[in-house]
Amino acid sequence: MKTSMRYTIVGSFMLLIALLGSFTPPQAHALGDAAWARQSIYFIMTDRFSNGDMSNDNFGGFPSNRSVANQWHGGDFQGIINQLDYIKGMGFTAIWITPVQMQRNVNAYHGYWTYDFYGVDGHLGSMSLLKTLVNQAHSKGIYVMLDVVANHTGDFQPGNGIAAAPFDQPDWYHQNGDVRDYNDQFQVENYDVAGLDDLKQSNPAVASELKNWIQWLIGETGVDGLRVDTVKHVPKWFWADFDNAANTFTFGEVFSGDVGYVADYTNYLDAVLDFPMYFTIKDVFGSDRSMWNIHNRFKDDWRYNNKYTNGIFVDNHDVHRFLCDASGRPGAGWDKWPQLKAALGFAFTIRGIPVMYYGTEQGFDGCRDPLNREDMFSDFDTSSELYQYVKKLNSVKRAHPALQDGTQQERYVTDTFYAFQRSKSSDEVVVCINNSWGNQTVNVPGLSNLPDGTVLTNRMGSDTVTVSNGTISCSMSEKEVKIFTK
Repeated sequence: MKTSMRYTIVGSFMLLIALLGSFTPPQAHALGDAAWARQSIYFIMTDRFSNGDMSNDNFGGFPSNRSVANQWHGGDFQGIINQLDYIKGMGFTAIWITPVQMQRNVNAYHGYWTYDFYGVDGHLGSMSLLKTLVNQAHSKGIYVMLDVVANHTGDFQPGNGIAAAPFDQPDWYHQNGDVRDYNDQFQVENYDVAGLDDLKQSNPAVASELKNWIQWLIGETGVDGLRVDTVKHVPKWFWADFDNAANTFTFGEVFSGDVGYVADYTNYLDAVLDFPMYFTIKDVFGSDRSMWNIHNRFKDDWRYNNKYTNGIFVDNHDVHRFLCDASGRPGAGWDKWPQLKAALGFAFTIRGIPVMYYGTEQGFDGCRDPLNREDMFSDFDTSSELYQYVKKLNSVKRAHPALQDGTQQERYVTDTFYAFQRSKSSDEVVVCINNSWGNQTVNVPGLSNLPDGTVLTNRMGSDTVTVSNGTISCSMSEKEVKIFTK
């Protein structure tokens, strides 16, 4: 979303309301980039989250069947509405929900195989109920991010019918078959992905309709931001036009570990999901690799247009759950939660917007799709260890502007330890992370804006440290994250 006086005014209004202690999000799609940088997002696959209305389970002749992993299971908008307090109780300030467009396949539960761009899939509910979900979320101080697909439709050509009007014209699509070489950017942008019909954005009618559609969708739903699917499969020039048309915050999915490749898309959309950091988190925290990999990853931050708005995640619906792949405690490989807690502590405190996949707080550990898309349904245990841990992380983040969009400086790194300082105005935060399976005490030097004698408290516990010669001593248990503040 492009900077304008409108968003400066909105940002000032939001700050005033927050200071008054009663924060309700402003009108639809008025949330700017800077405001998104201060949020934490809970990502929901709607069909797998909560079934609030069983009467829509068999919509369109495509029945829900929870015994089949890759078919509809029954989650819907009403289910999310019913669980908004569960999400708010964990401290999240935004939700991202999977695409809502009409599907036409028994296996299209995820929403990424659009049949009708201008229809809402009845398995999930109606447009009216989607609006109610957005309004109910807003009333609880929760923003809504909607997943959208502008690269492709479902697989309707040839021989399987055609997508709904106006996307029912064969010359609106590339007819090149599947991508065969993912190192060939022309194929990546102009061929089909997994047989899905690839839209031809170079056709002016297609580009125009997609922009009209996104303006209609945002206007109808009142959502506050977009997660944009399969970004690398569409020419970059189109994303710049799409972003201008949407006039809201856009988060792009560029599935690649190449930071230069991924970062360039932040010149066309507002931000990206930080896949290079995801792969680093997976290695460092999931496989006990050296923390110097974190140091090296941060060295690439200059490549992003705005490093504070990228999405930071430890897993999602397109990769194995963190707990599937984590190596576990040496000699007791089943014990993986300490690694997950360290990874989450890191993700919630570094620059960027933390995005947590639903079910992580209940220890979900599915591996390959669709097994990584488990049903929540009855697993809403607010007393669980991980739920409470995430709640604490969010609470500390909300209490400290430095952890939302403050500057970040590395202070100390070894193979098994990492410390950094974040600063904003008078708020100073020092984060210490022990990535080893043993206790260790490390002196963290070079702290700024913290005079000698300053007492800092670990907000993940209750222990304190005192600054001496610009240094604090971090005494850490295995896989522990400590967040020190004044």
